[in-house]
Amino acid sequence: MSQVVLINPPIPGATPALKVPPLGIAYLASALRNAGISVKIIDAPALGLDLDGAARAVSILQPEIVGITSTTPLSKSAYRLGKKIRRDAKWLILGGPHPSAVKGKIFEECPELDFGFRGEGEEQFPQLVKLLLAGEKNPDLPGLISRNRSCEPVPVSDLDSIPFPAWDLLPMKKYRHPLLPGKKIATIISSRGCPYQCIFCDQSVCGTRFRSRSPEKVVDEIAELSRKWGVRQIIFYDDLFTLNPERVIKICRLILERGVKINWKCEGRVNIQNPEMLSWMKRAGCEVIAYGIESAHQKSLDWLNKGVSAAQIRQAVSLTKKAGIKVLGYFIFGIPIETYQEEIRTVQFAIELGLDYVQFGSLSPFPGSRLYQMALEKGWYREASGPAPEEYGETRPLLITDYWTEDRLREIMKEAYREFYFRPGYLIRSALRPRGIIDLIKSGFRLSRWLQKNG
Repeated sequence: MSQVVLINPPIPGATPALKVPPLGIAYLASALRNAGISVKIIDAPALGLDLDGAARAVSILQPEIVGITSTTPLSKSAYRLGKKIRRDAKWLILGGPHPSAVKGKIFEECPELDFGFRGEGEEQFPQLVKLLLAGEKNPDLPGLISRNRSCEPVPVSDLDSIPFPAWDLLPMKKYRHPLLPGKKIATIISSRGCPYQCIFCDQSVCGTRFRSRSPEKVVDEIAELSRKWGVRQIIFYDDLFTLNPERVIKICRLILERGVKINWKCEGRVNIQNPEMLSWMKRAGCEVIAYGIESAHQKSLDWLNKGVSAAQIRQAVSLTKKAGIKVLGYFIFGIPIETYQEEIRTVQFAIELGLDYVQFGSLSPFPGSRLYQMALEKGWYREASGPAPEEYGETRPLLITDYWTEDRLREIMKEAYREFYFRPGYLIRSALRPRGIIDLIKSGFRLSRWLQKNG
């Protein structure tokens, strides 16, 4: 019997190619244990559990408190799970990006909940658990959402004070990433917050103030993952890993000095690049940098408030490839000021850049973003199934206009993925990489199946 069970809810109707550790609840679990509270984690997507399977796992553990983490696309799955396990938990709490953005609306969407939790919970959530276990029925803490109030969260000021995630409570052998195939993977968050103001970003969890862990702590965690868990591939889940080049270089130096053999992927920004940083990143094992490129058109970059130029995009991609690091480009379709043909031009731009990988996604007005308010005001907000292959959840927020209908979004997605990934030259280059044939067959099968499913 565990006092607390933390759950990553099932992904309905999907077997995702990407399975990564749920860092949010893994951090909470380690904070709870430090506070002397027994805890278990159920990572339903990694374990292949549906709602019934996840509910049975909770029933077996007989917890007093159940915490469910939820993004907006998986909120319906989280709510269904909450209904199923209501009788097995004295207290039912929802945390993660969705309640952080919508606050008290969670009780309208799921009356079975007792509380919600906003923002970062490593410091306040253990306090809440202790109060509930002690019999307190009306707690008042920063970040707590109850039926009669929503308290402002307090971000963690010293990230080095947080213990490493509770890796031992996770099914570490189950995690994988399609861009880093063949080896055990793990995720790390080395910093929180992003100072940029893209209109589609929800910053309700970590905020806009950049806070970072010390390079020493970051490399300590990498070394432990490598030594203790046999991890050979790391994905940095920072909003913006490369914001401080000096810090990045220090992390890379420490990886090399300590002889940690690791390959990794991170998120960058095209206006924050320099050859020295990229050189150190390559030497320290960086295989892929992902950039939010979004569009080929400056008018659209400005409308999205990206704060970058097409010239900076070209330079960043060129510098990264020159350093020997692969580039993943993120792109957005369904921008209201763009036409279908302009977005086809964005696909051609991705090809001209010589990107190694792309991910095309739909413009999504997530609660907590400025785009969400705009979509509501203009009548553009719609919840429907995501048109892109990696957009999971039964429904997700979509920006639907008179021009950018669901059908048109699906059509541009299909054409974009066909045009980029099924070029003869791209297929040949992919096949020539190490493990290229195997990876090409797997990824090609997944993409072909998605294209067939979508007509």
